Amino acid sequence: MRSQTPSLRLKSLVSGLPVDGRERHNIVRSGYEEMKPCHCIYHTLFLRSSPSSKKTMLSKPNPIMPTYSYFDLFAVALTRWPSVGMTRAPVVSAEQPSMKLVQQAHAFVHDQYYLWRTSIPEYLGNQCMEVTTRLYGLLNSRDVKADIVIGSVSTEQYRFFNCDVPYLRDLAKQLVDETVPIDLHAWITLGGDSVIDFTLPSKLARNHGAPQNLMNEGFCADATGMAKHMGLYYEPMIVGSQYLALVNSADPHELLLQLIGR
Repeated sequence: MRSQTPSLRLKSLVSGLPVDGRERHNIVRSGYEEMKPCHCIYHTLFLRSSPSSKKTMLSKPNPIMPTYSYFDLFAVALTRWPSVGMTRAPVVSAEQPSMKLVQQAHAFVHDQYYLWRTSIPEYLGNQCMEVTTRLYGLLNSRDVKADIVIGSVSTEQYRFFNCDVPYLRDLAKQLVDETVPIDLHAWITLGGDSVIDFTLPSKLARNHGAPQNLMNEGFCADATGMAKHMGLYYEPMIVGSQYLALVNSADPHELLLQLIGR
């Protein structure tokens, strides 16, 4: 969905905020079993429909599920950037990121929670473009190569975002109108099937019957494991931060350049 706060408030992000002595944010870490000393767990989600989710209810099981491969979807998504008018290629690849890189990204997002979280509404379920823009800038400014993925997320019975590639292409060609809601999801990737997502958990908790503790958590996980153990199927369609600049007023790369002083 379109961010309700399109302004990035770059000044507060660039200048930084004190984080020492604050309570840290909880993160659901699934997959990457080798990560130490962190204990990685999966949460089984029991989702229900709600008035806001009826339009996403599927009459038949989603056909993507029996043959689901995030890697296959991601490999194709990496190639679509020229077809939507983007001039910057993705900065990640289909290669699985190293455990060291995943640990670095997880630690940075976790430790700097109050830096990137400032001035965003408490509920993050409709803030995916704002949050991914900030995380893209912060991670890349610390030499953790990350990019933004655009797509949808489903379970066997629900599709939480009604978008497909033709819709995303058409959207990128339209004039930006931030008063018009758009139906897509954005998350961070380090490449491969890695997913860093701090907005979907709160959406699941508020609207779809997931445990309420997800309101204050984020996913730092592998999409393959999330599909197997949580029943959440991430569907990447386009990769590249520039896509957000085409459909929103803010370019994530501009934030990155400010953070590194260019």
